[in-house]
Order: sequence, then C-alpha cells, then structure tokens
Amino acid sequence: MSKTDARLAWLLLATFLIKLLVAWALPITGDEAYFVIWGKHPDFGFYDHPPMAGWFLTVMLWVSDAPVWLRLPQILITTFIGWAIYRLLRDRDSRLALLVAALYLFAPMNLVGVLITTDTPLLLWSFLSALAFHRARRDDDWRWYLLSGLLLGMAFFSKFFAGLLGVAYFLYLLLFVRRGARPWIGLLWVIAGTLPFIGLNLWWNYTHCWDNYLFNLQNRTAGGGFSPAQAGKYLLLLLYLLTPPILWYLARHWRAAVQRMRRSPDGLYLALFLIPYALFLLLSFRVSIGLHWLLSFYPFVFLGIAGLFTLTELRRSLWFMVPFGLLHVVLLLGLLWQAPDLDFVRQDENRTKDVVYGLHARDILAAVEEAAPGYLVATDSYTESALLSHAGRRHVIVFGEGSYHARQDDMLTDFRQLDGKDIVIVAYFRGIEKYARYFEHSELRPLPMAGTTFYMLLGRGFRYAPYRETVIANILKRYYRIPDWLPTGRCYMWEKYGGETVSGTAERANPPTSR
Repeated sequence: MSKTDARLAWLLLATFLIKLLVAWALPITGDEAYFVIWGKHPDFGFYDHPPMAGWFLTVMLWVSDAPVWLRLPQILITTFIGWAIYRLLRDRDSRLALLVAALYLFAPMNLVGVLITTDTPLLLWSFLSALAFHRARRDDDWRWYLLSGLLLGMAFFSKFFAGLLGVAYFLYLLLFVRRGARPWIGLLWVIAGTLPFIGLNLWWNYTHCWDNYLFNLQNRTAGGGFSPAQAGKYLLLLLYLLTPPILWYLARHWRAAVQRMRRSPDGLYLALFLIPYALFLLLSFRVSIGLHWLLSFYPFVFLGIAGLFTLTELRRSLWFMVPFGLLHVVLLLGLLWQAPDLDFVRQDENRTKDVVYGLHARDILAAVEEAAPGYLVATDSYTESALLSHAGRRHVIVFGEGSYHARQDDMLTDFRQLDGKDIVIVAYFRGIEKYARYFEHSELRPLPMAGTTFYMLLGRGFRYAPYRETVIANILKRYYRIPDWLPTGRCYMWEKYGGETVSGTAERANPPTSR
C-alpha cells in the first residue's frame, strides 16, 4: 500500500466515524419516520416519490429500526464516492487524487448530511450512471451506454430529479461534442435503459391516482410566481455549497473549463454539474430551490475541478473546507445538546413543541395510551403521526385534511372501517376542538410534556358520514383532481369514498373506477 493509499484509508475511517457520531446523536426526524412507513409497506411507488428509498429501508428494517442503523446507507454512499473519486484520479496523480477526495469527504453536506432521504439512492445511482456514461464515451461501447441508462433508470426510481441528469447528458453532447452520429446512437441506448423504469412508474401511477404527478406537477407547485429574490437566495446557496475558494478558482479557470468540456472526455464531469446548476438558476426565478436538489450532482464538482485546479489551489481549497466542515459538526452537536434550553427555541412555542416532540415521542405516546386506553391514536399532521408510529412501532392515523406533502396515510387508512370507533387525536394546540363534531362525544384534555403542553381530543364514536362529506370531500377536491384528459386505471381514494357522490367534487364528473 502506497503512502497516499494509507492516508486515504485513514481519511475514510476518520470521516466515517464523524458521520456515525452525528447519525447517533441526531434524533429521528419527521421526514425520516415517514420514509420508514414506506419501508414497512414496500410497493412500486409511494405518494410523493418513486419507490427506491422505501426499498432501501425495507432491507434495513429486516435488522433494526434504530436511526443510526437506518442512516448507514447514506453514510456509506458518501464514503464510497470519496473512495471512488480517489481511485478514478489516482493513476493521473496520487497527490491530486488524495486532495480532491479529501475535499469531497470534508464537505459539510457529507459530514453532517446523514439523514435518510429520497436523495440517498439518487446520489448513488446518478454517480454510477455518470461513471458508466464516461466509460461509454471513452470506449465508444454501446454496452456502457446501456448500463448508464439502466443506472439512470434506477436513479429515476429514486427521484424524478434524475431526469435532469439525462438532460445534462443530452446538452453535453449537443454543446460540447456535436460532431458524429455515434454519441447520439449511444444516447439512444441510454434512453433504452431507462424505459423499463419509466414504464413501470407510469403503470403504477395509472393505477394509483397519478399520485406522483399530481404531487410534483400540480399540488406542490400551485401559487408559484416570478421572483428575483429566490434567484438571489439560490446564488447564496451555491456560494455555501461550493465554498468561496472553489468558486473563485472556477471563475479564474472558466475559459479552460469550456475548452476542457469541448476537448477532453473528463470534461463530462464539469458539464454534469455546470449544466444542472445553470438550469436550476433559471428555475429559481419561479420556485425555491432546496439544497437537497443539488446534491446528486455534487460529486461531479470535485471530479470536474480535478482537471482544472493546480495542486496549490486544491490545497488552499482544502484548508478552507476542513475547518468549515468540522465547524458544522461541532455546531450541530452543540445545538443538539442544548436544544431544549436555547433561547431561540424557548421564545417560539411551535419550535419548542417541535423539539420536545422529536426528543420525547415515545413518552408522548405512552402518556396518550395511559389517558385513553383502547382508543385508536391519531394526529392532525403527517410528521407527528410518523414520529409516533416509529416510537410505538404501529400505525398512527392522520386525522383531518393534512397538507399536500406526505399523504401516504391516504393509502393506509380507510375511514369507512373506523365508523363508530373511539379515536384520540393528539395535537400541538387546542384547535383540535374543531374535530369534536365528528364524534358522538368528545373531551379535550391537556397533555403536559417536558415543560410544554400538547392537547388530546378523546373522541368516542367516530361519525364517518359527516367526515366524508366535509374532510374527505375537500381532500378529493384539493389533492386528487385528476384531469379529465389523463387516462386512469384505478384511484384508491375515489374507489374507497365514492367520489362521484361526495359534495364539492364536481371537478371530475366521471371518477375512475376499478376495471
């Protein structure tokens, strides 16, 4: 083993242990608990996204549901990518390879980004697809193009943002390759590799209310508008993600970057982050770009700059990145230790309840079960229901309309079967009294916990009929408005609740039925 190989091994071990510590210290979040529900109900799709993240969790749940264990794929994937960056560059210059791998491994998004997300499998499959595409370009081999497409299909089965990687392949060929038909034939092989995954996703949506498309293209984008301020925020996000030294040196080498994309096969990696990030800039004038949108293209930043920056520039970038990344770890662990007592938490009641709920979900559930033995447990929020479900290892219902996010409970709960049942609803505030009319008898009780107070509505005798005519009617109208032009095989919500006779759902005169 060479000296640089040994240094890489220590670097991989050190950053792995740091990430493991962060993963152990962080309590499970509402989104993570929600994804665990996917893992417990494996399918070819889920309400918000394609199924890959759920499949990862299904495998992990065979062993344990401990947060640090469930986060292990995210930890290992970023470690693997750091190792792969080194291996890809080592034959060119082992010192350069070590510096670039270290830059990636110490980036804050890798040191503290240990949460379970839909971006976890997306990051892996997108990275592998790009490596296969690079090999296909180098060897002009249709088999590598096909493999790149299959891996891109796996990325698509993780998150629809994978489609942007395919767009980047196309624009790279159009802008920087152009000459000759063979690369375009190769791109057809890439497309062929993705088609089975796209077809399976379309079939699942055809038989499941077009959930993914209604959520991503209709429900979550309503009300957007032109906003230069959002574009400014996106540019600040790029400054944070790429760091000032890397941006500065990229600006200095922009002419060389363009030439490299035109003349060198390794210029592909520059294109695979510059093109998507430029497209996100255009999109940012209309929608708010989240940090997680950028992460599947993040490894290509480091592979791209490897051919541009000098060793001195890489060292200077690393001198910034290492303390910058470690500062995130120290601050995060400090915040977690002091979270319940921090002034900015205590000064906001909602924030206080968020912290208490995250740290004491098991205690909250125990107190509820003691106060209402035999009742079905519900909350009015997918986050709270998911956290209690994870704490109690059983399903906790989402009662009420909820939000356009995370409506997986619509598939899992059939309110027809709850008619006449006793249900206790847990909520942050007294506003749950509005649900009293859906029960024969109800009682509101406070639920003190860790210095704050939650509330319980103990409802006896659930009245399904009025709930159907108001709450479910609004859910169908707001979240399951399938356009008439869209052919639909089945829709569980319209089938369960007889949508054609529910008040206020005239938007779809002929709701789909089982056929």
